[in-house]
Amino acid sequence: MIRKNFFKVVAALLLSFTFSSCDNTTNDPINNNTNNPSTGGSGSGSGTTGPTITGPRILHKIVVNNVTNQEFVTTGNVLQKAIFQEASGPTSFFIGTPTYTSGKITKVKFGQEINGAVPANNIAYDFDITYDSSGKINYTSCQTTLGGAPHFGMEYTYTYDSSGKMTKIVEKKKSGTTYIQFTNYTFTNTGDNITKVVAENGTTSATGVPNMSTLMSAGTYNYPLYDDKINPYTTLPKTFFVMWSLVHPTNFQSLSANNVKSFNIVFPPIGSVPAPLVSGDFTYIYDSMNYPVSDQGQAQKYIYKAL
Repeated sequence: MIRKNFFKVVAALLLSFTFSSCDNTTNDPINNNTNNPSTGGSGSGSGTTGPTITGPRILHKIVVNNVTNQEFVTTGNVLQKAIFQEASGPTSFFIGTPTYTSGKITKVKFGQEINGAVPANNIAYDFDITYDSSGKINYTSCQTTLGGAPHFGMEYTYTYDSSGKMTKIVEKKKSGTTYIQFTNYTFTNTGDNITKVVAENGTTSATGVPNMSTLMSAGTYNYPLYDDKINPYTTLPKTFFVMWSLVHPTNFQSLSANNVKSFNIVFPPIGSVPAPLVSGDFTYIYDSMNYPVSDQGQAQKYIYKAL
């Protein structure tokens, strides 16, 4: 994938749980004070104005300080579009659009919008996804473009344990038809939660053979503590969040069954300058169905749609 500088990565990390977004295509546009009042909009649980949902649901929005920071546009239980704010400003958005074949996501495209238009230097990712006979992702290719022109290409292969949990993703990056770099993502699973992701990268031969002597750390993502309640992201397609995590690896925790309560990220040094440890803690208030509806301070709210 395209490697951004350290400070942009940290900014993406800090927003990975609280992105802002807008969607001008829905009847309930976000940041609309009529349809999305300061009490949190329609949804489930304390602090919302809509009816409490007691049955099946799907995550619709995440609202922070009365501003919608993530929005998932859905029809029934089908995700049509996801919208996230980028760290660069309140009118800069990163939008993910899945394509389905026979009910499975087989493509996901991510791209930027600023003030409702695609910027001239837009970075876009086009993922193509295949599955094995048991329905697990077994191969992904991705073509990136920069300003509409072909940039780098990536290929991903996946490893699972005997219980079907993902244990490794190998990324191979190429320029044109020449391979240049690989990244190994190695996962530690505790129960149904991802508690650690170790990223290491190095160079490859022109034909894609990894040179293990060049292996070095690309960061360690630790998620040591989870609750025992339902992760809202599990109401949306897991394949989408695998692709989203390949763009921003801080989001791998969204694949877990439960809600992360603490994290710490160890980045590699920048030259001779050590990179600081980035860490944080999260709290939740839950409804009667064990879904989070807000944090303890009522600043971040989770809005659902009934199915």
